[in-house]
Amino acid sequence: MKTILKTIKNRPLLLALSALMALSISLSSCKKSSSSASLTAYLMITNSAQGSPPQDFYLDNNKLNSSAMAYSQSSAFISTSTGSHQGQFKASGTGTVDATTTLSLAAGKYYSVFYTDGNSSTTAEDDRTAPQSGKSRVRFINLSSALTSNIDIAATGSANLVSALAYKAASAYYDVDPATSFSLKASNSSTVLLSIPSSMQAGHVYTVYFSGATSATIAANVITEK
Repeated sequence: MKTILKTIKNRPLLLALSALMALSISLSSCKKSSSSASLTAYLMITNSAQGSPPQDFYLDNNKLNSSAMAYSQSSAFISTSTGSHQGQFKASGTGTVDATTTLSLAAGKYYSVFYTDGNSSTTAEDDRTAPQSGKSRVRFINLSSALTSNIDIAATGSANLVSALAYKAASAYYDVDPATSFSLKASNSSTVLLSIPSSMQAGHVYTVYFSGATSATIAANVITEK
């Protein structure tokens, strides 16, 4: 009887200790989950080199993409760890390294990695901020080795939206009306090198990149980031 009474008397203390243990486990789990999320970055891989073989992308010798990317194809965003990594593009099925790059990835950030002309690559950080209501959001990246001089991009019938965009450089993001069309010119020239029709939709974020190794093959390619 004494033993039973002692157990009942200490029951509130046991319940309190159990609650504290459960809270501690819950907080520890949340901390681990938050810590894991804070150590994640995201990569989208694109093959922007006309005439190139399909490419696989390796990060620290681990293949990230599930399917090889032919020219103009992109992966979805792939989560990976932060920090400094070696990235490699390899011709699919051969193991031949076509391009090598060093990536410095920050927590919670999104990046686009492009395989480009001349067996090279370039990386641009993405900004997935939503556009203003009723608008589309777009940026431009010059990846055409035929456009090594700076280029200007204008919304059709308007002043330049982007001026003096260098080879392998990315512009800022701009909010524009959906379905806006654009024109590409060499900087300080009035000659339109490429007219760019658009089917962009409100509420989405886009990257338009230019490819082509000759003036006759310059093309605009559109990626829907978000």
